[in-house]
Amino acid sequence: MRKISIVLISFILLFTSGHSLIAQSSENAREEIVYYIMIDRFVNGSADNDYDVNVEDENAYHGGDIQGIISKLNYIKERGFTTINLSPFMSNEADGYHGFLIDDYRTMENHFGTIEDVQALVEKAHEMDLKVITDFVVTHVSPEHSWVTEQENWIAGETSNRWGEQLPVPNLENENVRQYLLETAIDWMEKTGIDGYRLHVNHDTPTDFIDQFSEQIQSQKPNSYLMVDGNDHGAPVSEGIITLDDRLYEQMTEVLSSAGHSLEPLFEQWQTSTDQMKGIYIDDHQTPRFTREAVNQEGNPITRWKLALTFMYMTPGTPIVYQGSEIPMDNGTSTPDHRMAQLNSGDDDLKQYYEKLATIREQLPVITEGELQYIDSNGAMSLFKLSNDDEMVYVAINNDEETKTITTKDIETGMQLNGLLQDNIVRAHEDGEFHIALDRETAEIFTVSGDTGLNWWFISFVVIVLGGFVVGVNYLSIKNKRKEQ
Repeated sequence: MRKISIVLISFILLFTSGHSLIAQSSENAREEIVYYIMIDRFVNGSADNDYDVNVEDENAYHGGDIQGIISKLNYIKERGFTTINLSPFMSNEADGYHGFLIDDYRTMENHFGTIEDVQALVEKAHEMDLKVITDFVVTHVSPEHSWVTEQENWIAGETSNRWGEQLPVPNLENENVRQYLLETAIDWMEKTGIDGYRLHVNHDTPTDFIDQFSEQIQSQKPNSYLMVDGNDHGAPVSEGIITLDDRLYEQMTEVLSSAGHSLEPLFEQWQTSTDQMKGIYIDDHQTPRFTREAVNQEGNPITRWKLALTFMYMTPGTPIVYQGSEIPMDNGTSTPDHRMAQLNSGDDDLKQYYEKLATIREQLPVITEGELQYIDSNGAMSLFKLSNDDEMVYVAINNDEETKTITTKDIETGMQLNGLLQDNIVRAHEDGEFHIALDRETAEIFTVSGDTGLNWWFISFVVIVLGGFVVGVNYLSIKNKRKEQ
């Protein structure tokens, strides 16, 4: 059924859009759909690196590795993701299973595998048209890093964050430190073939260093891209850099974790930074699970996720999904979830929803390239559109606790809306108004085409088929009665 559904969506798009269904390669990072993997907590693919593993200790290594990721590339591809974002794979101290306590930027962490494993991952991912990027942390290093004792002028004090207290901070005002980090980033790209980085920064990270980092990796690999995580002070960065929108994350969590909240604050937040490419996420390895937020609000996690994903995928940003969200996983507490991914369980309907949205996003370039425009709201139901010179798509999300209708004249006369999720068709009334109705807690994505009226050919075909079926049943019934007599 999953494959049939995707084929049907593609069939609809063929006749409602003027764009080819052939996926076009692009250097625009907006087109990516990112799947974030915490290496140690994903899949254990090799026993060769299972030393000091203790699955009973939440702070110890649990055995996930690069080989485990390779074994799940088909799974990732089938969900519609286009980029794999790895947690840091550089050498970490003993309790740094998460990768964020780096003690040597230029050495591979043995618990995760070898450089050859990363090379194999990237090669196989590229064969499947998947990109691979990895986290690069410049906000702090491990207290065990050699810089702390051997190159004190490379350290600029201490910081505390979710990864530890009093962590040494690299001195990014020191040109030698900058060059070391930039050369390290290029070296990993040369050795492994990765396609870019997710650069972890904070309010003390110089903006010119971020720009310099981006320029360096672009010069090394023109098709690479950079995401920046932690630029919460909103400092402008160079064009082409994806900045994770923390404020939008907060608004999405508040609005979408339960029914009855208007989506207008999301569009207001969107407009505050329209000049930057956005990384859109609703949970990750540093936040509580969105599933947990929904449960806390007594919402249905599957329903909540569908609405959140519709907003994430149908806006011109880069969606970032944390491993296990497709299940959807829930650790039962309002803390980050670093358990092993439970990939063999979950809701098939939700997994198929990911695939449908990814297919629609891929086949309609206006979603990633167009301008987002808020149209109207009725209660907690909102309508917005994405448009460019060639194409237009409308998205309706009803986050209300009851059925709602939005009436609009925004659609051109003589056109109709064709739903891609629920097969809804909306035509203009005599007064030229379009009445878009949705059941509670549902969404629909509409393409625009000429009003074809009633499809009499299809209706006639259905009548003939049904008529033939009825005649056949009656014939068999009469025949059986005659046999009995």
